[in-house]
Amino acid sequence: MGGGGKGTFAMTDVTPNEARMPEDAAVTVTNADTLRAMASPIRMRILGTLRVNGEQTVGSISEQLGEAPGAISYHLGQLARVGLVEKVKSPDGDRRKSWWKVCQSAIRLGSTEEKSSADKAKAMDLFRRSAALSYEMAYERFLDRLPELPREWADSCTSDDHVLNLTAEETSSMIEELNEVVRRWQIKAGMHGDDELGVEPVALILQAFRWVS
Repeated sequence: MGGGGKGTFAMTDVTPNEARMPEDAAVTVTNADTLRAMASPIRMRILGTLRVNGEQTVGSISEQLGEAPGAISYHLGQLARVGLVEKVKSPDGDRRKSWWKVCQSAIRLGSTEEKSSADKAKAMDLFRRSAALSYEMAYERFLDRLPELPREWADSCTSDDHVLNLTAEETSSMIEELNEVVRRWQIKAGMHGDDELGVEPVALILQAFRWVS
């Protein structure tokens, strides 16, 4: 989620599914109801795993996330209510299994408007705080697994920060340039085969915000 209200929901930007779901399948969220539906770390993880791994059953999602199937079904229902996920036919015809897919390649936040309602502003704040917690939890899961990962993956990852003296306009320009870089790598990621040796999902989280001491 980038600064200035024009960010892509991170952890979904660079995925093996880009070739199957074009970037124009991204949606810009503009209403409070959708923001509230997404404002949950577990729902963000559900969206993320569906984007990374494609169509899945409730049981598969439950196993990956370590959550009860009933809880997964409930959260899928809330996401489906606002059109972010939907049920699909079982590929093997087994109606006992509930299969789901994500409806967009990425989620972007609509620009903040001066006349935005208090309800939407509150929902936006709730979503941003949930997203921040989701990012933190994702990084902690990586750190927990780090000792088990091949050395090249430990050496290739980064976590750094900078504080730059910029105007709001310059900040928006910088974010757009960074997004262009990400889009070029999205294309490259889409060229990899599903079983190509050495290819793994990589989380890229881009944040830019006014520094507060």
